Amino acid sequence: MLKLLKYDLKYMVQNMSVFYILSIFFAVLVRLLNMLEQTVIINILQSIFSGCAIAMCANILINTMMRSWIRFRDSIYKDESYLTHTLPVTKSDIYNSKFLQTLIFFIIGFVIVLLSLFIAYYTKDRWMLIKGLINNMTTGLEFKTMTFVISFMVIVFLEVFNAIQCGFVGIVLGNKCNNGKIGFSVLFGFIAYLISQSVVLFLVFVVGLFNSSIMNLFTNNVLLDATSFKLLLFLSISFYVIAISCMSIICKNELNRGVNVE
Repeated sequence: MLKLLKYDLKYMVQNMSVFYILSIFFAVLVRLLNMLEQTVIINILQSIFSGCAIAMCANILINTMMRSWIRFRDSIYKDESYLTHTLPVTKSDIYNSKFLQTLIFFIIGFVIVLLSLFIAYYTKDRWMLIKGLINNMTTGLEFKTMTFVISFMVIVFLEVFNAIQCGFVGIVLGNKCNNGKIGFSVLFGFIAYLISQSVVLFLVFVVGLFNSSIMNLFTNNVLLDATSFKLLLFLSISFYVIAISCMSIICKNELNRGVNVE
């Protein structure tokens, strides 16, 4: 599996490194222009490079998803798959390689995006403004600003990674069809995403049957207390991990049943 992972990582480095470099490059330009005396030209350039930095951040996340799906499809179902399936590895090893490759580069991409935004836009005043907004949102919840920010970022990370896993499920199921494999892959992936989101919501509802504060999310507009809010964050993170794990099991089971190579 390690040899497979090496080639998967090499593929992603070749396709993603340019976005990482450009993201940091434009972020540094925005920071440098911020340090200069502000003139009309400087403001125009700052706006242009700021837009480029944000565009590169968005491209990192989008291309990580797209490239992960393309790599998954090409190495398992396209021409490259003839080599992949002759290697002395199991179908589960092949999937694990793709899973780890996606996880590694999604983490790297996520870190690069946060680093770029920090370089380009961080100031003490902006951080104090963000802290003030978060403190207003979490009044009475006894939540530290950094803890809240990290928890929110973890949930966003798992949400997007879950979407990538649903794409893998869609590709596996779609390629079992005789015709319209791309269309069915998109359809099955979207259905898998809806099901995973519904399952997470259902599990939160089940917990609400035993916790009246959590149930209030489904019955009225009452704000959660500190304990229930922390419980909800913990449950959301846990249930997304469960959903991602279930998607992995489904993919492995379907791959072990056989692969129709084009």
